[in-house]
Amino acid sequence: MTLLSSARTAWRKEGTATVASGPRRVDKRTPFERDYDRIVFSLPFRRLAKKTQVHPMAQNDHIHNRLTHSIEVASVARSFARRVTDLIVQTGELTPDQLIPIDWIVQSACLIHDIGNPPFGHAGEEVIRTWAAKHRDYLFPASIHAEQHAAAQAEIASSLADWEHFEGNAQGFRIASRADNPQAGYLRLTYATLGSVVKYPWGSTDAQTTIKRKHNFHSLEKQVFHDVFQTLGLVRSDGVYCRHPLSFLTEAADDICYRILDLEDAVAMQIFDKQRVHHLMLDISGNPNNAHMGISQLRGEVIERMVDQFWKVFEDDYHRIMRGERVEDLKSSLPTEFKDYLDKVGEMYEEIFGHRKKIVTELGAYHVLGRILKTLLKTVEEISKASQYGELHFLAKNCAELAWGKEYVEANLAKEHRWWLGQAMDFVSGMTDNYATRLSRELDGLAFEL
Repeated sequence: MTLLSSARTAWRKEGTATVASGPRRVDKRTPFERDYDRIVFSLPFRRLAKKTQVHPMAQNDHIHNRLTHSIEVASVARSFARRVTDLIVQTGELTPDQLIPIDWIVQSACLIHDIGNPPFGHAGEEVIRTWAAKHRDYLFPASIHAEQHAAAQAEIASSLADWEHFEGNAQGFRIASRADNPQAGYLRLTYATLGSVVKYPWGSTDAQTTIKRKHNFHSLEKQVFHDVFQTLGLVRSDGVYCRHPLSFLTEAADDICYRILDLEDAVAMQIFDKQRVHHLMLDISGNPNNAHMGISQLRGEVIERMVDQFWKVFEDDYHRIMRGERVEDLKSSLPTEFKDYLDKVGEMYEEIFGHRKKIVTELGAYHVLGRILKTLLKTVEEISKASQYGELHFLAKNCAELAWGKEYVEANLAKEHRWWLGQAMDFVSGMTDNYATRLSRELDGLAFEL
């Protein structure tokens, strides 16, 4: 089945065919099990433990971070995977053995759904966008791009769109798909897993990005994204990309987890009164006999009921989804009662995001990330102008070695400026909250006049 393709981005070195490093040991894992294992053992996944989910730099150890959130989303998604497997078996399209990969694919997609998010949660995304829009001269300094021909201008425009519309989903696709990303441990996940995590199948320069402020690939990954979706059979005759059917379920699992568990965190952070959240969860559970339950027990009842409701939407619209005709998420078709519940949660989010402690931390995030971006992009400018490593200013050398290491910089010194901008984006988005804060302090006061 094309949608379950185990293909991966080709592993190539500059100017060579696919690298073969001698005989390989027998690996009895399926490609999709290898996806899961690669993610779990990767540095980007591990770093999620120190990245904000909603509450930056929370002192309460019980508050969710991106890692615990991703694991919980994968757990909920596994329930969806079992249901969709049963549904497809009933249609007679595939056998149970052919559908075993779905469990692994959906769980892997959920584990990486936040892997491209920068430090400080969604505030970090906003900081990168805002900073880039105000500092275009750092991204494309006159010393690098003096030429004015159309091709160069088109490349500059697409790269600016990547930065000014920076999106964690697109950065996640970059990390998980590219074959030349050592900082991600060369994840190179299967096309089925990559497709299953894509919610917004368009790029940073697409008109939809401006409207929805969401997209799933940067300009540098345009060809990779096309290859993935072409192989999966998700490109329409008019060139429009369709969503992978399993992506609706990974998205639903995320929707359920963050809406319910973020409220639980807000109680622990003393933003909401415990009774207020308990009352709402009791309503969503649909069973007044659950009133004796604590919030943790009640949460399980709520998640189970929400899974049932989201699944019914998927099941009822299964054929449209499989034909690639559905665009909107599953929650848009929930019964009015459950839409109202989600609206109430949305109203409570306004209070969460407006909480003084959160605002103060996020204001600091602009200064933290801005200082790092300024230094890193000055370093990229120096690298792009140098013909050999020895020509770099000693401050640029120090920063380059801090971010990528001397050997990596030397090996890639001849790469184009846009490629190095991608490396800068990888470094900044890959930082944890703690590391970004510490690095910014270390850079404070550094006279980086090159």
